[in-house]
Amino acid sequence: MKFAVEEEKLYEVVEKAVNKAMEENLKRLKLELIPYVDDGEMEEIREIFKEPKKYKYQEFVKLDL
Repeated sequence: MKFAVEEEKLYEVVEKAVNKAMEENLKRLKLELIPYVDDGEMEEIREIFKEPKKYKYQEFVKLDL
């Protein structure tokens, strides 16, 4: 099966595929960089910040990482 693709269109397709793969790998890397927290450390965090419902009415700014 033969088909012809313009160079510019081929470049766009390849660029899109590479960008998608890079985004997926970057997301995976960000998740892997989150440090592990054991039960003792989690208790300390809860003592400091209490329960999430304490912040129920607080406004947060969502950041894309």
